[in-house]
Amino acid sequence: MTEECDAINYRLLSKSLIEALPLPVLIVDRTLIIREHNQRSHFLSPQTAHLQGQSLNAFPHDFAMASLVEKSIASGNIQKGHFEKQGSDLAWEVTVAPLSSQAIGEEAPVSTISTLPDTNPEYFAIIIEDLTETHRLERMQRDFLANISHELRTPLTSVRLLAETLEDVIDTNPDRAQEFVEKIETEVQYLSELVSELLELSRLESRQTIMTIEPVEAQRLVREVMARMLPLAQRHRVSLGTEIGQGTTLVAVESKHITRVLVNLVHNAIKFTPSFGNVFIGTITQADQYTQRFFVRDTGVGISAEDLPRVFERFYKTDRARSKAGFIGPGGGGTGLGLAIALHVIESHGGSIWAESSPGNGSTFSFTLPVSTPNP
Repeated sequence: MTEECDAINYRLLSKSLIEALPLPVLIVDRTLIIREHNQRSHFLSPQTAHLQGQSLNAFPHDFAMASLVEKSIASGNIQKGHFEKQGSDLAWEVTVAPLSSQAIGEEAPVSTISTLPDTNPEYFAIIIEDLTETHRLERMQRDFLANISHELRTPLTSVRLLAETLEDVIDTNPDRAQEFVEKIETEVQYLSELVSELLELSRLESRQTIMTIEPVEAQRLVREVMARMLPLAQRHRVSLGTEIGQGTTLVAVESKHITRVLVNLVHNAIKFTPSFGNVFIGTITQADQYTQRFFVRDTGVGISAEDLPRVFERFYKTDRARSKAGFIGPGGGGTGLGLAIALHVIESHGGSIWAESSPGNGSTFSFTLPVSTPNP
């Protein structure tokens, strides 16, 4: 009786240890039958209630785990493999480790996860490390370095060429020289804005930005941005209007940052809306009465389904050539950081931001903010 209790306790302890591991773990025998597993391993087959007793070959995946286990069976040594699923960012680092030959069964304690030498191991632990997020962060870092290099190199090259040309005409053609000076000033201003926005984004991401949250009237925010952006819209022959819900709602915000988000969204809307198009900026209380939605809607060129999920990424531009020319909007590609900054600002306020669009049908950018005092 005591031996049976010890076996049960040992099995429970071993199971607890497997569950405590922060990675998916499977224990299989030499025939590739799963004898034990932890909850984190259920992603292999979400539709299967119990993995225990199933064959490793039964699961539809593109990774050669079974082959790796077979190599470990043949050699009796630890085997490691790196597997990536074609057509996706999914990547795994898989380790197969032979265990001690202690039997695993309904009436016997589970084998300990041990890599002690064993001439004929009966059981093998499969440990899976998901590298998908690591690879995604590495890709973002590579993209960031490539983009920042491009964004700095282009204006610096322009400044150098303009300066060389200016040197040739400064004495012979003062009017032409003044034109080059103005172009140099434009490029230097772009570089200054780029550096400023990079610093701001860095502070937001590291939560170093100090925000003074206070109740502000949502409707007033919209009207102030409308008044500020109206001259720009008129200059480029785009109609700018408001859609404001009835009543007065206070939102808990740092007004300077939220105003900048709205200005950026309206500026983008004007930039990608052809002459005689329409841009609307509005706000309305959500049905739950605890959040306020702000939106900027345009009748512009729209965004493709491929580009839409990435518009809030740093430096991501849906169409660099189109943003420079082709429309009577303000023109200029911008730094590519405005929407990334907007995302961090809204999320730091406890809200969310998203975009809806399709090519040729305009775009709507919306975000929510918490209401300071819920409406009665």
